[in-house]
Amino acid sequence: MAPRAPSIHHCTSHPLVFFGRAAELALLDEALAGGRDSVVAMIGPGGQGKTAIVQHWLERQRDRLDQIDGVFLWSFYRGKDSDLCLRTLFAYAEGLDSPPEVSAGFCVDRLIPRLRAERWALVLDGAEIVQHESGAWFGRFVHPELGRLLEELASAPMPGVVVLTSRFAMPTLQTRRHARLISLATLDAQSGAGLLESLGVHGALAERTAAAESVGLHAKAVELLGAWLVRYHAGAVAKHRDLPDVVQGDASPEEAQVARILAAFHQSLAPELRDILALTTAFRQPPTLRRLLEYLVSPSVRHLLHDVKGRTYEMFSNRAEVWLRGAVDELVTLRLLERVGLALILSALDESAVLDAHPLVRRGFEDALGAGAPSAQARAGFLSGRPDRRPPASLAEAREEVELFHAYIEAGLWNEADNTLRALDNPKHRFLAPAFERDLLLQFFPAQDWRQKPLWPGFGRRRSLAICFELLGHFGDALEVYPATDAALRGDALIALGRLAPFVETPSMAHPWQMLWHAYRTHALAILGREREALALARSATPMDAYEWVHVFEAMLRLGQADQLDLRSLTPSADHVWGVLALRRMRADLARLRGEPNLGSEYRELLEAYDRAGLPWERALTRLSYARWLGAGAEREAVLASALELAQRFGMQVVEVDVREQQGEDASALRAACGYAGRARP
Repeated sequence: MAPRAPSIHHCTSHPLVFFGRAAELALLDEALAGGRDSVVAMIGPGGQGKTAIVQHWLERQRDRLDQIDGVFLWSFYRGKDSDLCLRTLFAYAEGLDSPPEVSAGFCVDRLIPRLRAERWALVLDGAEIVQHESGAWFGRFVHPELGRLLEELASAPMPGVVVLTSRFAMPTLQTRRHARLISLATLDAQSGAGLLESLGVHGALAERTAAAESVGLHAKAVELLGAWLVRYHAGAVAKHRDLPDVVQGDASPEEAQVARILAAFHQSLAPELRDILALTTAFRQPPTLRRLLEYLVSPSVRHLLHDVKGRTYEMFSNRAEVWLRGAVDELVTLRLLERVGLALILSALDESAVLDAHPLVRRGFEDALGAGAPSAQARAGFLSGRPDRRPPASLAEAREEVELFHAYIEAGLWNEADNTLRALDNPKHRFLAPAFERDLLLQFFPAQDWRQKPLWPGFGRRRSLAICFELLGHFGDALEVYPATDAALRGDALIALGRLAPFVETPSMAHPWQMLWHAYRTHALAILGREREALALARSATPMDAYEWVHVFEAMLRLGQADQLDLRSLTPSADHVWGVLALRRMRADLARLRGEPNLGSEYRELLEAYDRAGLPWERALTRLSYARWLGAGAEREAVLASALELAQRFGMQVVEVDVREQQGEDASALRAACGYAGRARP
């Protein structure tokens, strides 16, 4: 394949001047040339120049693009959805025009072998946005498939390199053989003094060094200090002594350093500029210039600023657009806002440019106006009333609906947030994005911890959350999430994990789940080897949908009685994709048992469909059936190895027994662990 053109998404802002970091640049060059390191993670406090390093490094590759198979950059600061990132990366790798509606697991399964075979420069910037920020899982990646991609790539050599930047440690990468984690330090004194001079600050070297040291040689703080000295003090370095002292309490060292210069900006900026900065940085996904200009003149902002906050300056809606653009340009010149886009140099008139701020600047101005219920209500009012609003047709188009959802959450407007989520229409199924929907649902819980009581008493989507966990293969979490009234729905997770005792202890369930539990129990009894009971239940069953049919079918398959079933009564709607696939899979198994020879293409199509959907249990069962049909040979062994990997990754004990026994191994210990006394799955 010819080298791909670089693919830059949610690209990052560029430093005005780049200084130092020769050792880090050399390390990245070595890794890209096929060195030992497959994954390089630069970890350090915000503003130390991690993003600047990777941007500068990528720019240095411009003359070598013909030697690189792929260049891909994604900044999580501006594109916060891991699912969309993985799909976009997969589309780029496969030469597709747009991200397909496939599961993240499918993308990762296809990306790993490709990235191990080709020379790529893959950059994921701002990874702390998609890592757990506290608790026992601190530093782990929130999206399981993103974490799996990075852990797998860090475990073996690669022709190229994956580069990560983050404020947080990465415990799952620390022990991987081909990962290198670098703790990024502050600028050296010479670079700090040189950066100030390049920004237009004048004075003796010793004085510039002292000025840089006064903000801890923190790269972003030095840049902001230079902009402040040039704009408000004609570049006189001695004025750094006028920086206010700020008491920061439990602030981190980097926040404390940046706080001094941000406090100076608070004092120097006109009140209109302070408010524009706060309004801009309140957006979860940074707005384009056009969207920001529309927002500033909206009735929502007018009400917030003048009715709620009591501002007395002239309303933005009464000012000329040229003034508003000039105000934005002033904030960009001061490096408080950053104009980012696909071009390295953007015109101030480019309305597609995204306006963002460094996270430390965001935090420094969030109390000025941008955070809290009034601002969130203003943002929600503007977003919900925009004339171009329409239902998203893809995950990529859901961005502004997600922005609206988070605005409602921040404002405490729970019912409105729930309605916005409802309008997305089951993204776990519609977009094959259970991790995406899970993350939205977790916003209703304190610190996104579903084990705590929801913040909203009216929250009623625990079932949806549990299904998200099931689709992700997190069966243990699903069992805990299901409410007591939906206890029967836990059957899929219980069987997947080989936890079969509840089916013996609970013979029936209350309305409306009697038949579903009946089907689950039939399947479980067959696995437990209680064949007479299982057969009696199966013969008395009247399954109504594909979910019930699957478990009755699996029981009869294990009992050697599958040919007695008549699947003609099952006619799922064509738009019910899981039901259609389930029916095809059961029919293929019946044909296999009858000895039909031409089933290879059908099984391969089923495997492709289930892999794209990302359903762990169904993927494993289809592999078991396909391997039986294949008989002996290398392809059979590869299919069984894939099924075993799925079983072990997701803790599916019964499947693991079936795989190992097909491989000719002794699985008696595993059988004993889950009570599997029945016949092997034929």
